[in-house]
Parts: sequence; structure tokens; C-alpha cells
Amino acid sequence: MIYALSMNSCWDKTASLPRFQPDAPNRIQVERLDVGGKGVNVARVVRELGEETELVGFDFIGEPMKAAMARENVPCRLFPLNGEMRVNLKLRETETGRTLEINERGARVSEDDLKAVLYGLLDAAKAGAWYALSGSLPPGAPPDTYRRFCAAIQAWGCAAAVDCDGEALKEAVQARPALIKPNIQEFCDLTGTDPENKEAVLDACRKLCAQGVGRVCLTWGGQGAWLISAKNAWACNAAQIEVRGTQGGGDTMLAALLVAFSRGMPDAEALRFASAAAAATVTRPGTLLCQRADLKSLLPSLTVQAL
Repeated sequence: MIYALSMNSCWDKTASLPRFQPDAPNRIQVERLDVGGKGVNVARVVRELGEETELVGFDFIGEPMKAAMARENVPCRLFPLNGEMRVNLKLRETETGRTLEINERGARVSEDDLKAVLYGLLDAAKAGAWYALSGSLPPGAPPDTYRRFCAAIQAWGCAAAVDCDGEALKEAVQARPALIKPNIQEFCDLTGTDPENKEAVLDACRKLCAQGVGRVCLTWGGQGAWLISAKNAWACNAAQIEVRGTQGGGDTMLAALLVAFSRGMPDAEALRFASAAAAATVTRPGTLLCQRADLKSLLPSLTVQAL
């Protein structure tokens, strides 16, 4: 079982116009409007890949999360907030190919709101289950939120995977999660390493594992991905694909890794499987996520080698 936490979900609005004109009316063509957020994407991908999942988090005025997840047959355990769900606008210029992202702040949460979600996570806890704690924290949530959630989840015999950045990530690693999944810039911000010095980056990954982090999955964009543990270090190449959208690739990587671990795949094969899933997502436009058939077609193009 894989649980996905979603505390700062949003409306993902994808729109286009020929070219953005400052200080003038800009009429856009809305292409998609979906409920989104990192935790939501994780739950969607886990379900698409055939494993059991449940989304745990907040809902908003009008219960948009409940309605959207019901349409997609994603089980959820949601707690009400007295606020509107935020909107993340991705505005694409068709003449230039450039994209402008405008993200609203989410509804403010209280300590009681955070406790309700944490108790909901623990109430669902099953020994051996994976929990994905990902995404930005909502206003009102302190930076140590993921650290506290991670510690409580793992005290119940479950495994926590963390995908966040900044102060939230610095706090979270202190709880020694079973997995962290930063991109290279987030990792270097955390450790103070130079992204151009891959040997130093690898040493920093191994140091975190020696300090108790179970695994580090490090994504390098077009250069592939790494998976490091206290015992092994693996690298997977990037698939040679046409990238049509970058939204959701990291969420897909996290979800597919947890699916692979739940199925008992060795780390090298788990990394290859997850890399194929992430590549399958970025070949799809906008906020669309991977499909199983695309994942399978990409697997033969990916190889894993020891670092």
C-alpha cells in the first residue's frame, strides 16, 4: 500500500496565447483545468501502475478534491479547510514556446489542521506501507512539518519518502526517511555541493545514507538519475525522447520508485523502472501523466550501471 500526502493541492490551469503583452489585455485559450499537486500526481501514477493507493490531505470550499478523486477512482481521506483551493497557471506562448508559471499561495492551516492530517495518516498506517510526503507546505505549516510526520510514520513501522526542498528538506532529513528524492539543484542547496563536481555529489549522497537516510534518488534532468544507498550506487541514463511537458516528471519518478520497492524490485531495476515512468510522463503534454504502455515501450532504451 502506498499513501500519498497532499496538503497544498491546486487547480492546474494550462493555457496558451500567441505572445504575452505587458500592460495590455491578454486573452488566453484554456487547454486544461485539473486538480493537481505533487501528492495528487503520486496517487494517480501509483494507481495507473496497478498498485493500491490512498490520498490523504486537505479539501477546500466546495470539496473540489473529493469530486475530482471520485471521478478518477482514487481513494482519499480528506480533512476540510475553510479556504479556496489555489490556482497554478501555466501560460504557454505559442510563438516562442516559452512558458510562464504563476502559482498562488494556498489556504492557511493551523496546528490543529496539521494534527488532523497526521492522525489520518497514522490511522491508516499498515506495517510495511510506504508514505509519500511531497510538495510545498501550505501557509501556516512550519518547516519541520515533514520531519514530524516522517518520524511519526516510521515509528509505526512504515517507510516515509520525502520530496520537497529548502528548509522543509533540511528538517526532514533529520528524521532519517527511507527515501529522499531531490533534483540536483535541491540536493546541492541542501548539502552545499557543486553540481559540476559529480564525485563530491556522490560523496554527499553516501554521507546522508551513512547518517541514516535509507536511499537518495537524485534526478539530473536530461542527464538521467541516480539511486544511492549505504550498500550500492546506481546511475540510469536519460531516455532519448521528445519532451512535451516537464510537469509531473519528478512526481512520477517518486511514485514509480515506491511501486517498484513495494514489488520487491532490486534498486537497480527500481531505478530503471522509475526512469522509464518519468520519461513516459514528460512525453505527454501539459499536466498529463504516464501510461503503463508508454513505460513499457521506453524500458529497453534505459540501462543502469554502478557508480
